[in-house]
Amino acid sequence: MLTDAQKSAFLQDGYLVFERFFDEAECAALKSDIDELESARASGGNVPFICEYPHLGSLISHPRIMEITEDIMGPDFLFHHLHAVRQGEGAGPANWHQDYEQIPQTNRAHTMVHFFYYFNGLNGTIGDLMFIPGTQRTVVNNGALSFLKTETLPGTVVVNDLPPGSAVLVHSALWHARRAMPGGEGNPRYFADASYCQAGVLWPSYGISQWRELLMKMRELNLDRDGKFAHLFQEEGFYDARKAHELVRSIPGSQALHLKEWDE
Repeated sequence: MLTDAQKSAFLQDGYLVFERFFDEAECAALKSDIDELESARASGGNVPFICEYPHLGSLISHPRIMEITEDIMGPDFLFHHLHAVRQGEGAGPANWHQDYEQIPQTNRAHTMVHFFYYFNGLNGTIGDLMFIPGTQRTVVNNGALSFLKTETLPGTVVVNDLPPGSAVLVHSALWHARRAMPGGEGNPRYFADASYCQAGVLWPSYGISQWRELLMKMRELNLDRDGKFAHLFQEEGFYDARKAHELVRSIPGSQALHLKEWDE
């Protein structure tokens, strides 16, 4: 799927933009799922896992997405999470942050990526996507940049003009933000993001208590496409993020001094 130039650009800058990645029919089906998801959230009852909505679930192992991810990370990678939301007029901002999952944050030895999907495109209303190319190589905690709000920083790229069905691929450690913008009446933003991580290390699980059940549900729904993408949902590729955060918070001083290998 990717040319050598695109691979080099991603390695250097940490992002790629794909206009009209999904056709009109695909966008309509995905937006219908998001409408159902938002209705379930508004009802106050139990909300199904996002993967249980047929078109959103199929998005996880979409063949074109799998090809791009393999081009970036090689043939062995894991699925981390999928989010979806319908954003309307007055939607708030998302301050500067990065989304690389690591406890504690120490290096970028293995790649993690996020796909941002804009099924209605971007048109300068509701919110602008902002990021700073090359910042994926800087090791900071996920929320360490939030004090910067959504200010325009040196080197900031603003993406606010994309046709419907476009996708933006970012290295998960790339600094990015969403700056709230006026307008959007009658034209909500249908947005989803999906994340994948390169095999070779253990990754923090998705931060909910049912993360194992979620992986099992995706296997039951055949989202591995008859085993073709079975590597996506391997529980043994993850550790419990909630327990890890508790452990890290309980260690005083330098955590390196508590490693077993230190005394050997």
